[in-house]
Amino acid sequence: MKKIYIILFFIPFISCCQTDTEFILQKKLLFEWGKDYCISKNDCFFLDMDTNGVIIMSYSSERYKNKQAIDSIDDAGLYGTALYSFQNETDNSYVVLWKNEGEYNPYFNIYYLSKGKVVKIGEWMILIPHIVYNCEYCDYSAEDILIHQKNNEIEFSFLNDTDFVILREYSNYDDWGTFKAGKLKVSFNIVDGTVKKVNN
Repeated sequence: MKKIYIILFFIPFISCCQTDTEFILQKKLLFEWGKDYCISKNDCFFLDMDTNGVIIMSYSSERYKNKQAIDSIDDAGLYGTALYSFQNETDNSYVVLWKNEGEYNPYFNIYYLSKGKVVKIGEWMILIPHIVYNCEYCDYSAEDILIHQKNNEIEFSFLNDTDFVILREYSNYDDWGTFKAGKLKVSFNIVDGTVKKVNN
């Protein structure tokens, strides 16, 4: 009987240590040249193009001061770009999706932003499955991506059927395959930077 009371006594402490928070979609910003985009009072993103036609993504944690380049893409075949910011419901951390419309498919550069520091999670091709939907341009809406944080893990899940590919440098890629809606979870560890598939 004493064991039961001890277990019941520790349940609230165990549950309080297991945090599970959601990142809520705050803004969708369509980029236009010459404009800067702020997702909060101080956190701002900028797009510039260098002389070689490379698009540079920069970030400032002090609203227009001390911009730092965080990423770049080749302008070739780029048809549109948008920024989606998801804010953690309990703190001022964000997951930011930079969606780029390519000639054949969209792809997402994904970042974790906390306390003025940006970490790139990865570059992912997230598509409506070509074979299932027989689509020529299989666009996937960022609004159909759910993001939760469980302690040090940020988990991405998908409301629609999904083709999921991790893009790597020099045109290499890791094709994870096709998943039914809700069957794929991708986890990013904010401590060591690893990305992995979570088995349901």
